[in-house]
Amino acid sequence: MTQIPIEKNRPSQEQLQRVLGNAFWKIAEHYSLTHKEIALLLGIKENRQRLAALKKNSEIPEDPDKLLRVSHLVSIHKNLRILFPQNREVVYAWLKTKRDLFHGKSALEFIAEDPMQSMTRLFTVRRLLDQLRVSA
Repeated sequence: MTQIPIEKNRPSQEQLQRVLGNAFWKIAEHYSLTHKEIALLLGIKENRQRLAALKKNSEIPEDPDKLLRVSHLVSIHKNLRILFPQNREVVYAWLKTKRDLFHGKSALEFIAEDPMQSMTRLFTVRRLLDQLRVSA
């Protein structure tokens, strides 16, 4: 049986969790996300006490699904910063601005439209921005 070599500089799960937790809560603050929007993006039930505890410690739930969700959100943020490098107001308003791209809804409304598919819809928003960035 062949063993796969482990990369020496690969971050641990704990380090990745910490970095993504810090990134998520900074993004939530910059984008003025509500408790409901935060819960939607994390794929958890809205519970103010739980969200407050997570925010206090700059954490996200320990779950591969949550790591992937936050990774998509970080990529969305990165794409917006690349597309609008001189205008942070546009970047931070983008998720909540209604667009023809989402049939007159904002990206957050598009994601929230089907909570059972919020991960897929979050990924869709990311891929759309990936495509806009590449073609810009």
